[in-house]
Amino acid sequence: MRKFEAHLAALFCPHLYTRWLYRHNKGKQDWGDKKACLTLSFDCDYVEDIYALPKVLDLLRAHSFKASFACVGKLIEQYPSEHKSIIAEGHEIVNHTYTHPNHEKLNPSHTFNELTFEQQQEEIAKCHKVCENVLNYSPIGFRTPHFGMLHTKRVYQILKEAGYAYSSSLALIQSSTYGMPFFEQGIREIPVSICPKHPFSVFDTWHSFARGRGRHEGKNDWVRTFCELVELGVQTNSYLNVYFDPQDVASRKEFQTILEYLEEKRDTITVTPYEKLHREIYATA
Repeated sequence: MRKFEAHLAALFCPHLYTRWLYRHNKGKQDWGDKKACLTLSFDCDYVEDIYALPKVLDLLRAHSFKASFACVGKLIEQYPSEHKSIIAEGHEIVNHTYTHPNHEKLNPSHTFNELTFEQQQEEIAKCHKVCENVLNYSPIGFRTPHFGMLHTKRVYQILKEAGYAYSSSLALIQSSTYGMPFFEQGIREIPVSICPKHPFSVFDTWHSFARGRGRHEGKNDWVRTFCELVELGVQTNSYLNVYFDPQDVASRKEFQTILEYLEEKRDTITVTPYEKLHREIYATA
């Protein structure tokens, strides 16, 4: 499919376009006795996300799922016990910078992609230091604030020099690997999955719910779309990577529904945090 045809298909036949994208993954990765792999990740950008953490952790524990949490250095300093609980539950913390540039409260006057190399380096290094000093934890992964178009390739040099292993800062649509993890300058990039119905958007809660774009606020629409994405991943042996904001899902019955659905799919799909994906599943890649 040529680029122009692909854009037309994405606009007028999004389901067919998404299926065409994921079909490229068929047979590319051996998931052992499973047919696909999925990572549940959460962005803890706001105080409201921190308040929602206990409920989210309770739900994950109830279903025995481990996840990855992208955390901001300043909020770790302000709410150390809440962030320590993430680690205590066996989940992973991902470096999400110290101030989350372009955050309306923490750092409203800058965007990450407009920072100098040294400023980006400082944002990552300060968050890492906070994780070590406050949480006694050393992240090996990074997510660019607002990721996507605000991500810059020079980040990979910073991460490599800092001894990091991976980044999860691009959308599937920005990758040439149809969402499968790939190496960029010695760092594994783990793309975020797109929405099956809106392939130019990632499948996150900002896209889905009223606090953001509200594309899946209809009754059970979010659950149906999530299940559609998982089924597509299973059919095409794909890697799926979704991220949610804790404040958006903690009190939603739909979140528990998708966890129950994933529990039913344990025989066909592996649910794993980025760290385990890198260290174990891709250990020989």
